[in-house]
Amino acid sequence: MPAVAHIIRRRHSRKRRRHSQSRRSAFWMCLLLGLPLLLASLPVMAGLGLSFWLYLQAASHLPTPQSASLQQPAGQSTRFYDRSGQTVLQRIQDPLGGQGLWLGLDELPPYAIDAFLLAHDSDFLSDPPRFDLLDSALRLWRYIIGLPQPPSEGLLSDLTRDAMLPMTRASGIDPALLEIVFIAESQRLHTPRSLLEWRLNSVYFGGEAFGIQAAAHVTFGIRAQDLDLAQAALLAASARQPHLNPHSAEQDSRDRAADLLFAMLDAQLIDKAQFESANASQPVILAPTRDAAAIAPNFASYARQQAAAILERQHGNAQSLIARGGLRIITTLDLDLQRQAQSAGGDSLVVIDANSGELLSLHGDALARQHQPATLLHPIVYMQAFLQRELTPASMVFDVPGAYPGPQAELIYSPGNADGSYRGALNLRDAMAAHLLAPAVQVASAFPMSDILATARALGMQGLDAAQPHLELLERGGQVSLLDAAHAYSVLAALGKMPGLPADGERPRDPLAILEIADSHGELLWSYQREQAGPTQIIEPSLAYLVNDILADDEARRRTLQGEAPATASGRRVASLAGQSADGRDSWRLAYSPDLVIAAHLDGQSAADMEESAWQALIDSAHAQRDGPPGSWRRPPDIEEYLVCEISGLLPATTDHCPTRREILPAGASLRRDDMWQRLEINSATGLLATVHTPDDLREEVAYFMPPEAIMDWWLENERPLPPSSYSADGEPAASKAVEFLAPADYAYVGANVEIRAAINREDAESWRLEYGAEVNPQAWLPVDDPLRTSGDGQLAATWRTALLSGIHTLRLTVVFADGSQASDTRLLTFDNTPPAIQLRASPASADQASLALIAEVSDNLAIERVEFYRGDELVAVDFDWPHGAELQLGEGGDSQIRALAFDQVGNRAEARLRVPRES
Repeated sequence: MPAVAHIIRRRHSRKRRRHSQSRRSAFWMCLLLGLPLLLASLPVMAGLGLSFWLYLQAASHLPTPQSASLQQPAGQSTRFYDRSGQTVLQRIQDPLGGQGLWLGLDELPPYAIDAFLLAHDSDFLSDPPRFDLLDSALRLWRYIIGLPQPPSEGLLSDLTRDAMLPMTRASGIDPALLEIVFIAESQRLHTPRSLLEWRLNSVYFGGEAFGIQAAAHVTFGIRAQDLDLAQAALLAASARQPHLNPHSAEQDSRDRAADLLFAMLDAQLIDKAQFESANASQPVILAPTRDAAAIAPNFASYARQQAAAILERQHGNAQSLIARGGLRIITTLDLDLQRQAQSAGGDSLVVIDANSGELLSLHGDALARQHQPATLLHPIVYMQAFLQRELTPASMVFDVPGAYPGPQAELIYSPGNADGSYRGALNLRDAMAAHLLAPAVQVASAFPMSDILATARALGMQGLDAAQPHLELLERGGQVSLLDAAHAYSVLAALGKMPGLPADGERPRDPLAILEIADSHGELLWSYQREQAGPTQIIEPSLAYLVNDILADDEARRRTLQGEAPATASGRRVASLAGQSADGRDSWRLAYSPDLVIAAHLDGQSAADMEESAWQALIDSAHAQRDGPPGSWRRPPDIEEYLVCEISGLLPATTDHCPTRREILPAGASLRRDDMWQRLEINSATGLLATVHTPDDLREEVAYFMPPEAIMDWWLENERPLPPSSYSADGEPAASKAVEFLAPADYAYVGANVEIRAAINREDAESWRLEYGAEVNPQAWLPVDDPLRTSGDGQLAATWRTALLSGIHTLRLTVVFADGSQASDTRLLTFDNTPPAIQLRASPASADQASLALIAEVSDNLAIERVEFYRGDELVAVDFDWPHGAELQLGEGGDSQIRALAFDQVGNRAEARLRVPRES
């Protein structure tokens, strides 16, 4: 039996084990329950810690009122320099000379404060914004998790965005976070009166006026403390819309001030006597004190606008930086070019670097969108045709009088060339190079004018939105600026790429006027990096190249206009354009190369001031200043050169078929063989068709152009040359040919069976041979297998089977006479033994499907003569002109069996069938 001590020890041991197990169970229970709670609270704690840290970081950058009021040290001004950085174009001075004083609310007239509050935030003092910890925490939390913020408006929000945030751009902290914290801290640290005081001393009133003291000084020449009620209302209204200040929009400012006085009377902030006195008052507004640029003032104005846009995107509050930041701004202005432009004449002139878009010179009011584009739209018309693949530089256009729908109903528009002359049918290249109006209108009439204007706007010609899209815009109407026109042609000069500064407006880039901006300490705020701002592709390079090549074709211009001087520039190839509006009010001169675009506008008074020699000297001198050798446009790989007939622009049938020229066309351009030129054998003495009796020394082959039917009446009225239709009356034959083909005719199109007839006009013929060879001048001759036979009248005859021949061949008959002499005659024949191809389709031609529109898609290796349409065996229609088609009236019931037969010029034919079911 165990001892008592042993039993007691075992009991104590069991008790200790039970206690230890109880403690372990409690530990694990706490761990299992506490760990999830701890993990769940960690994000909240982290969020609270992050929020607190972000708040402290942002709050450390909160500016003080006085630090936000004056940023420009006394005596410093913003300066605009030319591109060399040596010559100052313009200085922007603080109107208070950097000595602006901080005004307390008690120093200002009460009505000035009331007017400002009523215009901006009427409840700011009566129901002021107060610090709300919960609202601020919620806004901060929404910012952290990326939710949109509820809108924040009112005087404090405007103060934060306009005066506080611009001072903290260098902090690297998100402006959205700064705005949340600054609003909360301003409510916590400042009274509503001190915030209102801050706003009045920093608000922008337009121009260089920041703060009410500067606004009173530049607008009325007085201190803010001395403002009367009418003046205070005028300034309060301007602060609401600073771009409509009394200097830039005086009447609008006065109207808004009058409305504000009525509102003050209704709010009982002034009594009736004060209202009537102020309403009757007309405060005198001083002339603007802004220093005008002594050199190139219009360029300086454009440069300032662009600098403001750049700074607004980069740093915000751009007007404050320019007016009070003491900036150093380097522009793109080339002073040498500017002086040359001013001496060249004309009311305005622009020079742009075609590669970078840098505005090198701007003389006169080149920014006003008030000029009729007229001739400037002509190349865009032709480019639209190239874009649609409807025309090429080789295409035939008509320079004849025409009638087109006018801008209003029942009106007819009849365009006429500036010189009053018309030239009939001509190549598009010649018409475009000579800037002829009639062909441009003819081409434009084939497209919606709205599409042409859309292309012009895409190139950068802003201001055409309000223009009515009618054909008359090619000579009158519409509004563009010279700078926009030059910028548009810089896209062509750069082979379809738009250079310049990225923009936020209608076009992707603007002409560049600013190279760099530095602050008052010399630290670079912004710099134009060409490699980081590559041009934007607007149109295909091949389209721009075609336009450039034509406008640079001085020979085509001289040929068409009989003697216009070319625009040459130091060995460079220069495209040029000149013309004027129909009323003579707007004249244009444009010259551009791969390096530069030079554009001038001349109004009615200055048109005579710019002499041709001065214009050429400007072009040559401007290009002579460019670095590197003369450049020319590199031909894109999708542009090829073809040999085409003059006028028609079609492919010559033979090497001597027509007068030819080399022409550039888009690769793979579809050109058919020419059928408008004819080569006829003429009696040179009479000018009529030669006969068998015409002596050989009087026979001459002449190429004649047959104009299309559309201009035949004009051609006849103007006595343009046509091929003779009668034969020469030679009388007694002075000499006759010993051997002569009677059939086939020379240049005939023939098929599988050719009937040959020939006459031998001498008695002593002993033998003859008939042979043929390929092309016009055969390298080898082959015998005709079909033998010649003698007919009853002494002529030779044969039927030549030529099923395997195709294309141009020469047929020759040679006769050997008893004395050993030989005589021969030849015929140039075109063999067509390939039948045409045809496909037939139909579509309803009427709403009730009572008729069908038949369309035959026909092709042939040479030429189609006609297409016949049949219903069953009944001939319905014959169409000789492309596109071939007919309208077919359907019967009451049953199916219609439709056939179409296509015939080429020698009788080869092809057939297509179509079955059209019709319900009874």
